Amino acid sequence: MKRILYLIIGLTLFVFLFYTTGCRKRLKYDSFDSTKLFTLSELYEIKTFRSLDEALKQPDSVYKLIIFGKELNRVPEEVYSFKYLNTLELSKNNMNTLPEYIGDMIYLQGLYLAENKFSDIPEQVYRLPNLKRIRMGENKFDFIPEKLLKMKSIEEIYFGRNQIWEMPDILFDMLQLRVLKLDNNNISNLKTSISKLKNLEVLNLKNNKVESIPFEELLSLEKLRILNLKGNKIPFKVLDSLRKAMPNTKIDY
Repeated sequence: MKRILYLIIGLTLFVFLFYTTGCRKRLKYDSFDSTKLFTLSELYEIKTFRSLDEALKQPDSVYKLIIFGKELNRVPEEVYSFKYLNTLELSKNNMNTLPEYIGDMIYLQGLYLAENKFSDIPEQVYRLPNLKRIRMGENKFDFIPEKLLKMKSIEEIYFGRNQIWEMPDILFDMLQLRVLKLDNNNISNLKTSISKLKNLEVLNLKNNKVESIPFEELLSLEKLRILNLKGNKIPFKVLDSLRKAMPNTKIDY
């Protein structure tokens, strides 16, 4: 009987150590190799791995990894092996945490965590020096974390299908921002400070509660090429006038 008890205790301890040490693993790099940091157009041409078994055959050549719709509660341990990841797609799972080593991935530019169970951004994300694109759509956010908005590297933010009710003032200090997608939230006010985002190319506020828009401020966004305002409460006449005044912008309403 004691032997069985000891065996159970031993197995329990093993499982505990497996999970906790796995979460605490840290990555170390001898140096930074700029040739392994790819532009967005280059990434489109690079092979995407969707199988961990296949990826593990050549871990140092894995730059894009997709683990989509697997109903996972945690990041697979094998991801630790891919230290040159530029893009990590973990959408449509059941995660609300990330392992520590994710924050060490100095080449990571795109982190996609849509359709999970996050209500805040894990602290590890704020350590990523080259993170440009983050997708947190369809999670459990009612605000955009301020620490994320202070990251100077971020160029694309995707927080659609949450419960966000406000675009915080600090958001408009992100002068490098190119894409902002906040569709299907509870935002009621589009502030005049939007004019500060001179590099903005895409703004999606579809299915919110916006009733009026800062007309002149939107006109000042010369790089804006896509504007989606469908499903809001903005008068048709205003939107029609905006479309005529911005012929180079695709405006959906």
